[in-house]
Amino acid sequence: MLQETTTKQQNAGSGQNTGADQNAHVELKGLTKDFDGTLAVDDLDLTIYRGSFTCLLGPSGCGKTTTLRMISGFVEPTRGEILISGISQRGVPPHRRNTSIVFQEYALFPHMTVGQNVAYGLKVHHVAKDELRTRVNRILDFMGLTGMEDRLPTSLSGGQQQRVALARSLVMEPEVLLMDEPLSNLDAKLRVKVRTELKDIQRRLGITTIYVTHDQEEALSMSDKIAVMDEGLLQQYGAPWELYFNPSNRFVADFIGANAFVTVRIESLSESEIRLAIGDQRIALPSTAVADKVDDRDKDAKLSLRPESITIRPAGDDGTRDERRTLRGTVKANQFLGAYVRYWVEVEGQEVIVDDHDPRFQGILEGDVALLLGESDAQLFPIER
Repeated sequence: MLQETTTKQQNAGSGQNTGADQNAHVELKGLTKDFDGTLAVDDLDLTIYRGSFTCLLGPSGCGKTTTLRMISGFVEPTRGEILISGISQRGVPPHRRNTSIVFQEYALFPHMTVGQNVAYGLKVHHVAKDELRTRVNRILDFMGLTGMEDRLPTSLSGGQQQRVALARSLVMEPEVLLMDEPLSNLDAKLRVKVRTELKDIQRRLGITTIYVTHDQEEALSMSDKIAVMDEGLLQQYGAPWELYFNPSNRFVADFIGANAFVTVRIESLSESEIRLAIGDQRIALPSTAVADKVDDRDKDAKLSLRPESITIRPAGDDGTRDERRTLRGTVKANQFLGAYVRYWVEVEGQEVIVDDHDPRFQGILEGDVALLLGESDAQLFPIER
């Protein structure tokens, strides 16, 4: 099975959804979990495609881990349906579902060797010794763990322990792989390395993977699709690019990437542009960035500005000639972060975050500055009542 899925994956072609087809594999229909009157997951509808890598993303308590545990069978839904390959999982216990889960703590047996940990599930399922040995050796080789069979988990690095936990799940040849924040115990640099390895393994195997995280960078870098959740509700489901550049609401815009929200007053809205007032300053932006989120009946709104979409220059600099998209402000703080300088700029009593990705060009700015807004990167959202 391991070799077959690897070959299938390699022949699947290229593109963002490498290895995924458009056949529904995991379907959640009206999935709800009520814990004594508290809705942890509220009427969740989600379709996950075969061979895809899907992240459930959101803050602590949003319902993502509860959703994962319902899919695995460890938590019983209050109502709703879970379908895997079109088959209802209602009443099916965890050990009879063709899923396998990698926990945040890895849950390796400290008294067992690497080989014994990986083989444990196969022994529980009474797999014949010859087949067991073949499957364990094959997955150890695939995961780069050959030669570590007799070592105890305590002698391994965090990244190696993570690979053992993943090998223990993959050796069961599951239809769906579930992962619950498996990288949260690793340091920052190792986390980046291991997530790259994880995505590579998933692509080579072509295995449908559902991955829980609260780390937006992790979700953006690994996913074919991301389901953003908050307070048990699905906020948006789509490709990373779509969520970042076209968030459906203010929560998604705020949660995905750095952002500043500036209160503005809508002065006019036409088919071509929208005119906004920020205190005593006026700007005009293309209406395409905002037309689906507000209309001319909304007099006050929140303007979402990404730090990387703003060009910062000293006040009066010729580089900011488009006055219709320029705001004036004063630098209140800055941080040199190596590849860029992050500024906190006060504009009409409000804070705007700006990233200058070529600080060598003008050095570190102080005092009065001009901010040129990206022509199509701003997003406008209604004021939350």
